[in-house]
Amino acid sequence: MIDPTESSAQGVRDRLANGCNTMKQRLLGLLDSKGKVADEIHAIRKLGKSLRGGLALFRLEKTASLEIQAVSRLLSGPRDATSRANTWHRLAWNADPRLAAAIATLLDQHTHSASRRPPPETVAWCVDRAAAARQELDRLPTDGLAARAASGLARLERRLRHRCRKLDHRSDERFHQARKALKAWFGAISFLSADVEAHDPELEILAELLGDENDLATLADWLEIHGFTPRFAPHLRQAITKARRKLQQKAIRDVACMAGLHLRTSSNQ
Repeated sequence: MIDPTESSAQGVRDRLANGCNTMKQRLLGLLDSKGKVADEIHAIRKLGKSLRGGLALFRLEKTASLEIQAVSRLLSGPRDATSRANTWHRLAWNADPRLAAAIATLLDQHTHSASRRPPPETVAWCVDRAAAARQELDRLPTDGLAARAASGLARLERRLRHRCRKLDHRSDERFHQARKALKAWFGAISFLSADVEAHDPELEILAELLGDENDLATLADWLEIHGFTPRFAPHLRQAITKARRKLQQKAIRDVACMAGLHLRTSSNQ
């Protein structure tokens, strides 16, 4: 566990404030985007994930973090459409060519539709959310930042260990919760990079496994909503379930080999 000084904790706060400002700038950039909107939104949402983890260091999950989460959810359409299409291509299922073609073309259509810029009013609302997150951060008292950061990191570590150890229950929700805990952990240490050692690369591998598993779960939900139910696509659903179980089993094995998830945080004062 780290033991940050007040000055280093203030540095974390400053980096978070700059992150909120960067999100505002990138959001405004969507109004005159000359690149790929989906890629730019992906960058905004990726920043949002880091910010939410960093804000958790100061126990702002129910205030500033919710403001950032609202932005990510509102802008989720373009990235989710791209992610579903990529997941489908990785699955490479073609046991029923007509069914596969129907799904692939619909996914591509949704991806193209999602590439348009969001309306100015939507962007303005998102900018307000990023500004509100910054205001919550600014309202933190200057005294006691170090203790708050140390407490927040300890809480994130406990949550990560707890949720990863429950993976062997083999509940789909457990994998989702473990993935969320990992995202929060990575976000936090991205703002503590000057104060802690590099994390175990095995955690990155675990995050990729859980991310791929979640992508398959999201694709299965999309198929269900759009009428590709087990009744009409039983072999496809079996293929997705088999792929998910394979990823889940590997994640369970990897966690078992991590010797208690030693996160290797230490002070570099």
